[in-house]
Amino acid sequence: MTVDSDSPTDTGNGPGDRAGRGRQVVVALTVLGVLIAGTSLARDYFDVTSGDAEGEQQTVAQAPSGPPGSPTPTGGAAGTPGTTGAPSAPAGTLLDTLEVQGGAANLVQLPRALDGRPGYDRPITISCPRNTNADKPREVLYPLLRRYLDLTTTVRPWSPDDPQAQAAVTVFTHTTQPDGMVQRLERKVVTARHDAAVPLAADVGGADELVLRVECERPTGVVVLTGTRLTTR
Repeated sequence: MTVDSDSPTDTGNGPGDRAGRGRQVVVALTVLGVLIAGTSLARDYFDVTSGDAEGEQQTVAQAPSGPPGSPTPTGGAAGTPGTTGAPSAPAGTLLDTLEVQGGAANLVQLPRALDGRPGYDRPITISCPRNTNADKPREVLYPLLRRYLDLTTTVRPWSPDDPQAQAAVTVFTHTTQPDGMVQRLERKVVTARHDAAVPLAADVGGADELVLRVECERPTGVVVLTGTRLTTR
């Protein structure tokens, strides 16, 4: 078969081919548009998320971070000083700080059996008399010089032989009168049993001297006065 070279050759540019390529272009443009739109949305989303995170970081950074509040003092509200420390000692003058004016020989050391026991602070220990005609009561004298008004103490008799033994403490005062005579007044009497603790309080106002007299059932014991104070009110 002989082909005529002047006859037109089919190059694929017919109407059907052009329509197919047009659809491909449309599809490609559509896909490209979707990709561009998705990229834009993703960028906007991450920008917003990043902005929110940065805003939170800035908010945290700008939050005030002042020093913590001062702790509340013990015993009171904030700003109010608390009450701490031990209570103050009772006012007055300890009798054992005064010089003994008479009867110093009747003062003895605290018995070893009582040493270190609670309640025996600042002891004044007076030995019991022998209970003979020449040695019945025993006295110790202190100068007051009319400076004090009250005497307070605790009487603690002690006997190594008889736990039922009793002892008595009498408080006297001496006051010199204008004519030179000395007036002796009994101010207080306290009786206590062995190893007891009995409080004693006496008015000594206006007196020149204080006299402590001790009488015992058993001569081998002692009478201990603890925490003895003179006060001026």
